[in-house]
Amino acid sequence: MAEALRPWSGLQPGVATLLRPALPAAIDGSIAAIDRELPAFRAGLDGDLGRTVRRGVEIALNRLLDLMGTDRPALDARARHVYETLGEGEGAQGRSLDTLLAAYRIGARVTWADLAAAAVRGGVETDQLVLLAEAIFVYIDELSAASASGFARRQAADAGYRDVLRSRLAEALIDGDAASALPRVRRLAEDAAWPIPEGLTVALVNVPGGGDVPPAAAKADPEVLILPKGADLLALIAEPALPGLAASLVGRFGATAVYLGTTRAPGQAPLSLAHARAVRRLAVQGVLPDGGLVAAEDHLAELVVHADATLLDDLTRQVLAPLESVPPARRAVLEQTLAAWIDHQGERAQVAAAPTVHPQTVSYRLARLAELFGGALRDPGSRLALALALAGRPTRS
Repeated sequence: MAEALRPWSGLQPGVATLLRPALPAAIDGSIAAIDRELPAFRAGLDGDLGRTVRRGVEIALNRLLDLMGTDRPALDARARHVYETLGEGEGAQGRSLDTLLAAYRIGARVTWADLAAAAVRGGVETDQLVLLAEAIFVYIDELSAASASGFARRQAADAGYRDVLRSRLAEALIDGDAASALPRVRRLAEDAAWPIPEGLTVALVNVPGGGDVPPAAAKADPEVLILPKGADLLALIAEPALPGLAASLVGRFGATAVYLGTTRAPGQAPLSLAHARAVRRLAVQGVLPDGGLVAAEDHLAELVVHADATLLDDLTRQVLAPLESVPPARRAVLEQTLAAWIDHQGERAQVAAAPTVHPQTVSYRLARLAELFGGALRDPGSRLALALALAGRPTRS
């Protein structure tokens, strides 16, 4: 601290000697005023908090008198530790720092009144009284700064612990514990300050380099639980915040794409994740558009059709078997015509108008398809199977 901010250095050493007998009354008066004016402290001043406050006041005022006539800093290591600890204690109790700082101000006011009265009675000159007032209030500012530092340290530690709890909560939800161990999940959610929503959605965030995300970025939205898991970066989004937050994840963390699962009850979070992974798989395969936000809710039909690639292949081979006897080039155009015929529910005129089918050849092609597939084209179940098989073909993606 610069000399200009150490006003006690200008006080005569004899002032401290003169004021020391007034110290017990100043201590008692400060505690009584704090008790009277700060209801938030009142309930605890008879117990540990009261003893801590009295010790803090005693250390502060004795230290202040020891400083008079010296150029020493306001706080030595011991005193700084005391006032940082007081600030940490407020943070640990979940209180704001305002009450403690208000107690310091009250103590400064009472101390000034008591010590000034003793100084006047002792014949201390006016310039020394002015320095005494300045010394008291500069000193209290230093105490307040030390407590603010301790409070901030506690807040940072608590935030770090909450981040750990949020990761544990995300792990529990992804593991399905909300269905099998709901009481544990509820305790985790309460400790992590993340109320379990009625519905949540799991997103896979495509981040170059995997799930390596700066901690500050991962805490950007309180409604989102961010969980690096292997090479994946998962985001669990509470349902009410879903529309805006899901879109905002695109570009966050350097993400090039976000694959959004379905919205489910918390106990079905693993299912939402499975759907997000299915969306990603289809996007990578070119079945769905890739990049930006790709949501399962927008592609439910494709997800159903491609849910089991092996069965889809079996279905395709089975229902499109009649086309195997046709040369590949002819097979492709017949396949296009068949797809148009199914899309337009057998309306010949609409099939002829489709851009992939030449009107002059539609009759020939439809006749050829009737020859190859026979009654299957008139059977609703067979038409559904054909539609599913054609929907899964790369040419239809």
